[in-house]
Amino acid sequence: MGGTMKNKLLMILFIILLVLTSCTSNNNEITVNSENETEVIKNENEEIHEDESIEETVVDPENKEQQKEELKEGSEEQTEEDDEEKDATQDEKSIKDNTEESNKKEEADQSENKQDENIEQGVALKIQGLIENEISFNLNELKEMNNLIFEADFYSLNSFGTTGYTHFKGVNLWKLLEASEISHEAAAITVIAQDGYKMTFTVEQVKKQDYIDETNPDVKYPMIIAWEEKGVEYDPEEGSPFKLVVGQKEAGDVNKPNWVSNIDRIVIE
Repeated sequence: MGGTMKNKLLMILFIILLVLTSCTSNNNEITVNSENETEVIKNENEEIHEDESIEETVVDPENKEQQKEELKEGSEEQTEEDDEEKDATQDEKSIKDNTEESNKKEEADQSENKQDENIEQGVALKIQGLIENEISFNLNELKEMNNLIFEADFYSLNSFGTTGYTHFKGVNLWKLLEASEISHEAAAITVIAQDGYKMTFTVEQVKKQDYIDETNPDVKYPMIIAWEEKGVEYDPEEGSPFKLVVGQKEAGDVNKPNWVSNIDRIVIE
């Protein structure tokens, strides 16, 4: 009896072991199969991805050539536009330069013709040296400068002590030089007569607008270039009809030797 029970127990244990062994095997197969299926799916996905990449990489040759042509045409059009814009800019610059040169030449020709005309008339007041453009004025031109005209009785004292009053009419010398665009670098101004007599002044002396008459302190004078004396104009046939007239710097100043008759030119240095 005891032996039979023991055999039954052994049989039951054996059956249990068989069952357990069978389950373990099935689980392993399931795991292996699952892993295999996962690997297969992964490989299929990779193949699909590679196929899509290949499809994306492959370009239709005709489309590629068309794209090249479009890019080439666009580049050529842009180059043509740039060239046209560059040519237009160069043309504008050339026209501007030519216009400026033409204007300068025309102004120079007019100035030269004017000087020649005045010199031919024999009544030219020439201004030379440190000014924008050397220039000459005829008598009529000076008379038309209404804003520069100055007229008054000038007191004079010579080296012999002789005094007197003389009425002159002319233009303010400094204002005339300003109108002629005297250089800021100018330091001296020389007034030269036809016979070579000359007087040299500093710029400050010519610029001075308050020369005096020692007998009448209330009167102030500038330096002037006169064309009329005592109501009578100078005769061009007797020489240049221009005369420098200067008042006194102070009482007792001998001013008449500073006067220059028959002016030929004014030189700025």
